[in-house]
Amino acid sequence: MDQPAGSLATAPLTIVAVYAHPDDGEFHAAGSLAKWAAQGHHVHAICATDGALGSKRRDASPGEVAAARARELTSALAVIGAAPPILLGFPDGFLIDHRKELRERLIHHLRRLRADRVLTFDPHKRYEIHPDHLTVGRMASEAAVFSCFPLLHPEHLDAGLDPVQPEEVWYMGPLEHKPNRVIDIAGTLSTKIAATLCHESQIEMLADWFVKGADPRALTAEQTRQLRSGAETFLEGMGRGMAMAHGGKVEIAECFYALPVGPGHFDNYQQMAMEQMGAPPEEPQFG
Repeated sequence: MDQPAGSLATAPLTIVAVYAHPDDGEFHAAGSLAKWAAQGHHVHAICATDGALGSKRRDASPGEVAAARARELTSALAVIGAAPPILLGFPDGFLIDHRKELRERLIHHLRRLRADRVLTFDPHKRYEIHPDHLTVGRMASEAAVFSCFPLLHPEHLDAGLDPVQPEEVWYMGPLEHKPNRVIDIAGTLSTKIAATLCHESQIEMLADWFVKGADPRALTAEQTRQLRSGAETFLEGMGRGMAMAHGGKVEIAECFYALPVGPGHFDNYQQMAMEQMGAPPEEPQFG
């Protein structure tokens, strides 16, 4: 069984989630992050962009939107039991133009935090249209496999940051590969919902999903109640659906594809070769 889902028989892990936008982790991984934090693991989140485009309102400036979303993420992580967020502040929607700087900052923080596990978006997912999601997943993956090389960014050594080799990268959200980690979040679903609802600006932006015809700029008290109730129902349904897709062995789940990390590459050659020869993907580990 994967270590974070089990007991603390060994030393706590440092788990670093890397997002493109402030609300990315709550929808896809907050139940697992909360579970791991409750088990005593050290949970951190790095947000690459300022999230300044994440609003349909015309009466707010990008700076105001970014500030609100930073507060929302800080509140959400407090609910989860994670450390305060690391905000890199790259421009929302244009992360692809800052890949080199982003990778350096991620390597810096993985070394500083002594990361054991990195959790991020799957950059290989077909039909993923958001360039920030693809970019952050790719750069977080590269940072995980390159952070062990002392000759890469030697200025980090001068600052007292030694190379580090994370053990795994876990991809969250829509996955290109069949999940190989299924985490039971029945005990932390309420925490996931509470953390997600901290992102009020994003829930309001999606108002029409849950309350047909609702104007996010002028929600009534009843519409706000319906919106929050709809979001809760959606998150629970998503978790139950993932659990059912894996045989109902757990009640409510979040799913991931985890890859072992080697120096400069993913250490999954044997599994890839077997799948290329027609072997089925590995069965998921449940935790």
